[in-house]
Amino acid sequence: MANFDFNSNADGEWDDSWETIWNETDWERYLKSEDRQVTQYQHLYAKRAHDVDRLDQVASSMGWDAKSDPQQNESSESGPDIPDTEPYTLHKHPLYIASKALHRWLSENWKQEANKHSDRISNYSALSLQEAISKSDEYGLLAVTALDLADFSLAIAYIKRGFAHLNALLARLSSIDHFERESLTEFVSQSKMRIFDIREIWLRVAADCRAASSQRFDED
Repeated sequence: MANFDFNSNADGEWDDSWETIWNETDWERYLKSEDRQVTQYQHLYAKRAHDVDRLDQVASSMGWDAKSDPQQNESSESGPDIPDTEPYTLHKHPLYIASKALHRWLSENWKQEANKHSDRISNYSALSLQEAISKSDEYGLLAVTALDLADFSLAIAYIKRGFAHLNALLARLSSIDHFERESLTEFVSQSKMRIFDIREIWLRVAADCRAASSQRFDED
């Protein structure tokens, strides 16, 4: 969906032809490989943070753009322990990777800043902002599950709920702007950029969900 449509289970039907023969160790290797995709997205995003079209550039580098050259895919690393033929899991979905990467940055960096400036930031404020990040992240991931079930209306509903927590997060960030600590000021600036990019990603997905629902209605 607008650079976030990947090999997802668009029809909401699992492929029963893939029979797992993996044990727990195999799955641990697989999950570590998929987690590297989130880290790779963070790395690519940081490199292009000052570019206006950074979301499209990162999507192309991740190999999500239909026009991207697989040989140029900076994230192509399945690891030597992962077979060429892999099962489909939600960890592969671009919306999962992008949303998780941006929320993870917010969570990890807020923990550092809240600890560094504990003399200015109360425990209540620290926990409240962290909760807003976690709830926003949760609804982004729930939207992925709805997309996998091809329930586009449910995906939009989850995204709308996520917007409420993004707005709460922006409000809490604005409340710490006046602290005038250099690292906090930079954190707030970088955080707002990522929050607006999360919003942009969700808006794109919601628009494509509405288009898909409309097309389905017309076909019926």
